[in-house]
Amino acid sequence: MKLQPAAWAAVCAAGIATLGAAQKVVGPEEFDRAMKTIGASIDAVDEAVAASSFAPAKTPLALARQVLASTRPVWETAGEPDAVRMTREAVAALDALDKVLSANTVDAAAVAASVRDVKRACDACHEIHREGDEETGYRMKTAAR
Repeated sequence: MKLQPAAWAAVCAAGIATLGAAQKVVGPEEFDRAMKTIGASIDAVDEAVAASSFAPAKTPLALARQVLASTRPVWETAGEPDAVRMTREAVAALDALDKVLSANTVDAAAVAASVRDVKRACDACHEIHREGDEETGYRMKTAAR
């Protein structure tokens, strides 16, 4: 998915709206918006990395990291320590990607490996805590609400 400048502006606006009130996500509706913001941000990271635009990839990466970190209270409130751990691991994977993107000389292979690590971390949590599909929409599994 290629994000045009107007679409990227909408992603940023949604991310800012998600974080604007309290800097943490506490309910299912906020959580849903946060996950959509993270997904669009990761798509933008992928697009930038595919174009070897490593510095521009850092902006959507920072948004994804901040929004993901803000979702931890949902899992804490739901009493889902495994999801709290997985969120921390995914944030750490995003931090590791930021580190390789921030190197004086960016190693494209290290970036690609780090992007795969981010996607594995996201997929691992989705496997357990997400239900639905593209047609019906994704959401937290009922047990986690």
